[in-house]
Amino acid sequence: MRRGRKLAGRLRFSNWSILAKVMAAPLVMLVALTLMTFVAWQTLKTQRTAIVSGIAEYEAALERAYHVSHHLASVEANLYKLSMWSEIGVRGAELEGTLRAISYYLDISDTDIAEMQEAGLSGADELRAAFKTYKQNTSQAVLLILRNATLGAVATRGGHQAYARVEGLAQTVATRASNDFREASERTSVMSDRLARDFVVAAALTGLMAIIVSFAASRMITRPILGLVRTVQSLLRGDLAVGVPFVERRDEFGRIAVSVRELQRVMVQNRELADEREQKQAELEHIASHDGLTAVANRKAFDTFLDAIWQNTQDGEEFIYLLVDLDSFKPINDAYGHDAGDAVLKTLAQRFRELTRPGDFVARLGGDEFGIIVPVTDHRRDPETIARRILEATARPISFNGRELRVGASIGVACSRDVAGAAHELMAAADQAMYVAKHEKRPSYSIYSPSMMPERFGLDDKEEIETALERGEFVMHYQPKVRLGTGGHAGFEALARWQHPEKGLLPPSYFLPRIGSFGLQGDFTVEVARQVFADLRRFAAARLDTGGVAINLDEATLATRSGMDALRGLFSENIDLAGLITLEITEDVFIARSADIIRDNVEMLAGLGIRISMDDFGTGYGSFKHLREFTIHELKIDTQFVAGIGRDKSSEVIIDGFLAIASGLGADVVAEGIETPEQQQYLTRRGCHFGQGFLFCRPLPFEGAAAYLEERAPQAREKTKVG
Repeated sequence: MRRGRKLAGRLRFSNWSILAKVMAAPLVMLVALTLMTFVAWQTLKTQRTAIVSGIAEYEAALERAYHVSHHLASVEANLYKLSMWSEIGVRGAELEGTLRAISYYLDISDTDIAEMQEAGLSGADELRAAFKTYKQNTSQAVLLILRNATLGAVATRGGHQAYARVEGLAQTVATRASNDFREASERTSVMSDRLARDFVVAAALTGLMAIIVSFAASRMITRPILGLVRTVQSLLRGDLAVGVPFVERRDEFGRIAVSVRELQRVMVQNRELADEREQKQAELEHIASHDGLTAVANRKAFDTFLDAIWQNTQDGEEFIYLLVDLDSFKPINDAYGHDAGDAVLKTLAQRFRELTRPGDFVARLGGDEFGIIVPVTDHRRDPETIARRILEATARPISFNGRELRVGASIGVACSRDVAGAAHELMAAADQAMYVAKHEKRPSYSIYSPSMMPERFGLDDKEEIETALERGEFVMHYQPKVRLGTGGHAGFEALARWQHPEKGLLPPSYFLPRIGSFGLQGDFTVEVARQVFADLRRFAAARLDTGGVAINLDEATLATRSGMDALRGLFSENIDLAGLITLEITEDVFIARSADIIRDNVEMLAGLGIRISMDDFGTGYGSFKHLREFTIHELKIDTQFVAGIGRDKSSEVIIDGFLAIASGLGADVVAEGIETPEQQQYLTRRGCHFGQGFLFCRPLPFEGAAAYLEERAPQAREKTKVG
């Protein structure tokens, strides 16, 4: 019995009368509309072809008619210019160009009139005759102008009447063509309107019949079907809150609606479960790939990202890797606790994120190291600019419990284009560059190059340097300073050399990196000063006036108590020679971490009568305002600026600025690296009084320096010295 009722329900849904009402009338009407549409389309297609052909014909003719007047006006303008050629100075190529322009516009007007004749425009033949006369008059006028400007001008004015007639006829032809075009368009429009009206009437009658027959029956099925279809589409689009219609009906549509509502309930449950799983998965992935303290990516995520982006370099893409190692971070942890260190790391991580763009990658590699990857997508991202911004962001103070914490950074920069091999080699390159930056003794960055091979020294190297200091193997060579105006002797600069027992005489580039690596700058400086004092007494015993000796003094010695104590004791023992000593310091001391201590020590040395010279000013990170903070007796112009004399205008401007500043400060100026007479002459003219370089003399050992002074005994007796 129950099966019978279900079968009856299916039969009611498939009742033949509903199908007949819904399907029969639309099918008949569809066939009729299809036939009528095909016939109408063919007719409209033929009519459109005729319309387009007529429009194209009239448009071309009308355009030619209007062009004639424009071209003739150009002929008249050039003819007038030609008639005035002797007065306005038309000559040569310009005169020839004017003649070509007249000929060109006459020819193109002739072509336009010919096409108007071919199109059969009314009045075109009369226009042809008038144009022929005008063309002849114009040709004669051109010949007369070239022979006699006055007669040509008269002929030109005589041709205006012919021009006016041609122009009037051209306008008449254009007006007639326009009228013909408008009449043709109106006729075509009338025909099209009539055809469209007939088709619309027939289609409307046929369609009305189809609508009347099928409207009532189709509504019975289409409305619930469309409603349920829209509901299913909304569910598929993700709108799970949509209402399901027709669930109250007891027929087939009601049962379908109930099924759709059940589907909606299952989809809602699935979405809730999926959202929960995604949230948990995202949390787990974030924990696995991000640093728990700073919230930037961790080392694992960094390695994964680097491997992925490294593969893209095979397709020509480039990126920059910056290894940021914080300086003075451990003292903050030791002095204020790990909470302070954590605050520094979190603040800097946030600053680094703010500096980057979408697509860049910031990670904490461990401890106080950060890695930053910057894709170079537009070839306009400069690694130096990025590194400087990171340094600036790091240098800004960090507030913590009422204190301002400060750290620096040493940054190694490596570009993917400069490194071959695998991703780990890029990291090694950045590490090498960072090691070089560390040796700057201040916040700095270094960009890796394939030739960069930072040398690491072992215990054997340290023992060798210490032995050399104990045995006095470092010897002084003296490079003379001269007065540029007279060539007279003005003093020496002491330059250390290593008289190695096995390798011979070694330059500073060999031993200074080792001395700096082992922190022996103070011992080395004291040894240099001791030898200089000894040599000064030897010069005095030989009755040779040195004019004074300059010694290079590094930042590390000035900033350490042990180094300064030993140096102060040495100067006190030789106080009678202190006036002959000039200490050369570089401008890096302005921004060193111990700048205050360095300034106090410099003032102490100046108080002993020692002269202070600023070496290589303008090549580092100092500024002119720092000169007010130190006692400066002398400024030295760096070799790179002297080398630019005669080749680089900016170098000459900088030199002029140095001289002006030194004059205002009451300081002497010494130019280094003079190698040509032209450089000497330029500096002399600019008011620079002292210089040194290979043009005058190379560095000499003590015996050579003594011989040098003996040869210049008259100048030495003048006791000319710097200052």
